[in-house]
Amino acid sequence: MRRTRGGAAAVIAGGLLILTLGGCGDSNGPDGDTLGTVEADDVALVAGDEVEQSVAALTPEGAVTGTVELEAAGLRVLGAIPTGAGCAEVSGGADTDGDGAPDEATYTFALPACSFTNFRGGTLEITGMIVLSDPTPVSADFAYRAELDDFRWTYTNPDASRSYTAVRNGTRVLSGNSAGLSLTNTVTLVRSFAGRPETTIQHNLLLGFAPAAGETLALGEPLPDGTITKSGTLIWSRNGRSRTFTVTTVVPLVWDASCTTARKIAAGEIRATLPDGSYVRTVWTGCGEEPERSFVPAE
Repeated sequence: MRRTRGGAAAVIAGGLLILTLGGCGDSNGPDGDTLGTVEADDVALVAGDEVEQSVAALTPEGAVTGTVELEAAGLRVLGAIPTGAGCAEVSGGADTDGDGAPDEATYTFALPACSFTNFRGGTLEITGMIVLSDPTPVSADFAYRAELDDFRWTYTNPDASRSYTAVRNGTRVLSGNSAGLSLTNTVTLVRSFAGRPETTIQHNLLLGFAPAAGETLALGEPLPDGTITKSGTLIWSRNGRSRTFTVTTVVPLVWDASCTTARKIAAGEIRATLPDGSYVRTVWTGCGEEPERSFVPAE
């Protein structure tokens, strides 16, 4: 594992791709852009998961605790990151402007402290390093920069088809004000699906959060009701083949702050579209529900 900041890439939270991979067919489609059913399911899982991870990253706290801590606490707060948050060992942590993002702090995740039992029916182990910093250390605002170095999630489930490993390197940078947030997400994920060849996914995405009418964002307060949009590209590489998807938000995702689970997206749809016009669609249908995923061939 790289330990120098110069060699560290930035990111936040790892992959929670733990649904059974449905469908049948070859994991690689025929020549061209067409996807086999199984591979389409895998792409849909990755696309939806990256939305959940990015939403968790809309706060400095979410940047270092990830969805494990947030789910356990039912918490998603702007700012107010506790010193030594989560299971990580922390180096640094001074917060000159008191906005919740440290001037610069290194969070190192290791076992056994970062092993979580009964996580979505299985065990999750987290290792790696995150460097979290404040690009405006003397001005209290929503901004932060996160850098992740080999941030690995290893999930083991009694149903072996649900087990996975996910290793992320890249950057996530947050900016915004009381009227909205913008998160750039430049992340490379190496994902080992159960029973699948290892896959590399390069994300170059932008996520936006807008409070609902009459709502505003405030440091130290939970995210209010609002809507989420996501756009950019996703490059999927497996078995020596690469496909580039264009990610768009067809129906803005509805963030329901009153939802009592960690999965607070209650509605909305995103698509990952190939150059031939075929696309993977991910549709959220209700608070606390897993999104529905499907592949739509080109007409």
